[in-house]
Amino acid sequence: MGRVAIFIGVLLCFGANVFSQEYIWSGKAENSDFFDEGNWTIQGTQSGPSEGSIDPSQAINANLTISDEVEVINALGEMFLGTGNLTIINSTLSSEAIGSGSVTIGEKAYLTLSAENPLTNNCQINIISGMAWLKTSNVLPDIFNTNYLSQIKVSQVAANYPANIRLDNYYSQGTIVRAQDELVKPVTVYDQTNLQGNSAQLTIDQIHSGTQLPNSMNNQIQSFQLAKGYMATLAINDDGTGNSKVYIASEEDLVINELPVELQNNISFIRVIPWNWVSKKGTGGDIEGLGTTWYYLWGNSGTSYLNREYAPMAWGKNAANDQADVDLYKGKYKATHVLAFNESDNCNDQSGQWGDLCNTDVAVATYENLMKTGLRLVSPSCRENAPFGWLKDFYDKATAQDIRIDVIGIHWYDWSSSPANSPNADPQKVFNRFKNHLQKVYDLYNLPIWITEFNANPNRTNAVNKAFMELALPYLESLDYIERYAWYQPDSDVADFYDVNGNITEVGSVYANQASTPSIPELTLKSESNLEISLPTSDKTEMKQVGLEVYPNPVEDILYINCDNMQSNIHIYNSKGFLVMQINNQNQINVSKLPKGLYMIRVDKELVKFIKK
Repeated sequence: MGRVAIFIGVLLCFGANVFSQEYIWSGKAENSDFFDEGNWTIQGTQSGPSEGSIDPSQAINANLTISDEVEVINALGEMFLGTGNLTIINSTLSSEAIGSGSVTIGEKAYLTLSAENPLTNNCQINIISGMAWLKTSNVLPDIFNTNYLSQIKVSQVAANYPANIRLDNYYSQGTIVRAQDELVKPVTVYDQTNLQGNSAQLTIDQIHSGTQLPNSMNNQIQSFQLAKGYMATLAINDDGTGNSKVYIASEEDLVINELPVELQNNISFIRVIPWNWVSKKGTGGDIEGLGTTWYYLWGNSGTSYLNREYAPMAWGKNAANDQADVDLYKGKYKATHVLAFNESDNCNDQSGQWGDLCNTDVAVATYENLMKTGLRLVSPSCRENAPFGWLKDFYDKATAQDIRIDVIGIHWYDWSSSPANSPNADPQKVFNRFKNHLQKVYDLYNLPIWITEFNANPNRTNAVNKAFMELALPYLESLDYIERYAWYQPDSDVADFYDVNGNITEVGSVYANQASTPSIPELTLKSESNLEISLPTSDKTEMKQVGLEVYPNPVEDILYINCDNMQSNIHIYNSKGFLVMQINNQNQINVSKLPKGLYMIRVDKELVKFIKK
């Protein structure tokens, strides 16, 4: 009798779950409304639940499953699951909050909760896949860690940050909660175009290179798919150097049906890492209380916080010399980028004074080592005239050697305006010079920009700096090509965020109150770099792609040209835009000595591409 009583007690405690209804999402109502009973079917029947049984105002007390590759289901209001469990697989669900019960987030399942209190009444979340997440749009990582982490499990094990759970930034207000799973495989590569042929899946946080690429994929990859929430870097050399490209799947899966011709059947290095969603506004220095989501130090010793990603910097030559430096950057939690040298254009100060780093040949050779990290790379951040001198020389030499630059780093203090003689300069005029400078830099490089140091100049008053900041910050937030910026506080009595007593200044308040937009707002990004196919700026407006024929294409030895105007000079550019051949009045050209790759041939104002095999 004792055993019977125990068994009855168990039924009384758990009977509601054991015998509850099971509803399967069918989508028959042909809308995305979670609370429309017409979208659900009772398990094992063709009928749906009764009207009012799935309602935002009452406990559902049923087990629900969504698993049919549903793109977006909206649950407007709070979901009260009661004694039930919601299982999401290969689907996306948005709601305000979960009010009770439990949710299982399976493979390629993504749950977004928008309320400031997203998990109430001890609702439990179980994340069972590394390719899945819970997004809390209005709860920051530190708040989530304190208030909600106890309600999270990873494959039925209590969440323990950062051992088995990641709490990544979701821009300035939210958190991406997902499993810390080194065995997750977010990339699938294929040896044919259009995701066809033999395939292999790759794990995160390790270098896959050379013969270590699984399924004999070394120099065989032609297409791939990257799951959302991850970044992948692909390179032709097994140490990450040579022609390479960065791909980011921020909020959608990224499908590359055909790699660029320079990378096809030529990939020997792949690194995949979790993406971290940051906003533009950051700080130079580890400074809190300003509503930022990233910071950097003038060095590589920092670490990421719950609310702020740390971007490491290879300050000088000795910070990018050997494998130990590379391994250090690879191991930085949350880091997706590495910043190169600090003012290496200055031969008498900063990093340029050490190890002959102000010599652009030395700087380029040292910078190349950073490619081995598999991270996105920011150029040296130099003094404000450097983009049109030292940095341009650095850029050209790097490009000629297939050394990738993803972002241009700059400093700006309006030094060209004699700031020591104009402490009360017109902030509008300072801002106008700032705008013009940014546009000139972007026009020259056509790459994203990080402004890692800037202000109206420490020789100018607090009032001038504050007024300049009020003009500059909204403008930076509006520019597509500005990815990140960090105001420089000179630790003096002007332009600082905090005074000597630790109180926030007027300048600091303006900075803290500036709402910041996503650094990279694209859902997916095939990140452009200096290695992208381009022509010299002077030629771009003249180019056409009609009236000129070349064959065979691809070509091995002799390229034949068919054009009405053969009296013009023939120019051949490589994929970097450099002129490699110039021929007069010929209808056939011996290209056997050209390296393999993509080229562009121009006759007069007509242009066509060809491949040298």
